[in-house]
Amino acid sequence: MAVSLSAAASLAFAPTALVQPQQVSRSGDVTMAIAKASNACPFLTAPPCQSSKLAGAEAGFDPLYLSEFIDIKWAREAELKHGRICMLAATGYFMQEFIGLPNYPGYTTNPVEAFSSVPPEGLAQIALFLSFLEITMNKGKFTQFDMFEDPAREPGNLGFDPLKFGDNKETRERLEMAELRNGRLAMLAFSGMIHQTFVTGKPVYASLVDIFS
Repeated sequence: MAVSLSAAASLAFAPTALVQPQQVSRSGDVTMAIAKASNACPFLTAPPCQSSKLAGAEAGFDPLYLSEFIDIKWAREAELKHGRICMLAATGYFMQEFIGLPNYPGYTTNPVEAFSSVPPEGLAQIALFLSFLEITMNKGKFTQFDMFEDPAREPGNLGFDPLKFGDNKETRERLEMAELRNGRLAMLAFSGMIHQTFVTGKPVYASLVDIFS
């Protein structure tokens, strides 16, 4: 009996093994990884245009995801046309300050004033002529639903290549990227030129002279 009481007492006062409490996660691991990220905006999912294999589209810059509901080829056609127009427009806007038609009564070095000096009938003729070209250039197929019914048609390719640059594949790819980038730059430049004239009231070169003088 004494032995059993002694054993019970020793067990009662013996240090017990500490049981580590099990940590229970209140929330699972949150995964923020994107399955396929945009090359231009890695925090966004890649838009459809990134995999279109068009020149320059691999950057995947489409934060508004317009390529989800707009045909990327049709959008590229519009981009190239606007870029080409703005490359010509930026050059003409600048040269207007130095060159004009001889004895033209409405000539002015200010391009904005020169535009307003053209009669409304003349502007209407220009708009109608360009609309006619746009509609008839591709056999009347000018919407995104029918412009590229022919799978062999390339955006912006009008078949105008008198110097045969397109015969060399490497040269063609390099020139396609150059045209695309210069067209984008020209769109920004032409917009800046117009607003500079609006703000200063002077042609581009004259206002630049004032700014840097």
